[in-house]
Amino acid sequence: MEKKNLHKDHRQRVRARYLSEGIGSMAEHNIVELLLFFGIPYKDTNDIAHALIERFGDLNGVLDAPVEELMKTDGIGENTATLIRLTRDIAVRYFEKKNLDRMSAGDGERVTDFIELKYTGETREIVYMLTLDSHGGVQRCVKVCEGSPDSATVDNREVVETALRFDTKNIILAHNHPNGFAVPSVADVKATEQLVQIFDSIGINLADHIIVSADDTFSMARSNKYGSLFR
Repeated sequence: MEKKNLHKDHRQRVRARYLSEGIGSMAEHNIVELLLFFGIPYKDTNDIAHALIERFGDLNGVLDAPVEELMKTDGIGENTATLIRLTRDIAVRYFEKKNLDRMSAGDGERVTDFIELKYTGETREIVYMLTLDSHGGVQRCVKVCEGSPDSATVDNREVVETALRFDTKNIILAHNHPNGFAVPSVADVKATEQLVQIFDSIGINLADHIIVSADDTFSMARSNKYGSLFR
């Protein structure tokens, strides 16, 4: 009974500290521990939090980890792993919505930051499309397709149909190189050239093709080498 009361008091202290001070001064393992309180209500989560930080490196690594990898840590079941991943995805969705409302294609830095956020923690290649209004304001960001860590096959028809479905005249494409550099491959350049021509024939402007790696982002439209591909 004494151990149970001490455990309860510890949880109360951690929660009270968060409510009064926020997470700015909390150690990363304490933040993970606090999150685990809601997935593991009747067990000491301090050791589990330390194990997660040790396994994945830091708080970001824990939040970015796939559910199946989180479950390899002792004490983490499917529900708790889902809660951890959901926390990360809610944060991404929150900042995505907040940024979309005030972002335009002309603000290259903000667009780049937004795209980087979309690929946070992704281990597979994914193609996204940003649709723009007539003034260059970003309306939405939709996933077109996804593939493996090394490639994502882009079906031109699928890309075009996605643009037509949202009745847009201007778009930006983005995809990531999870295990490589933010540099267009020969295949990337060829696919971009083809898509520019296809979209031009149906009155849609491909404004940019952005490539993201783990630590860098490359805008083809804003580069000296590939800028001429875009109008």
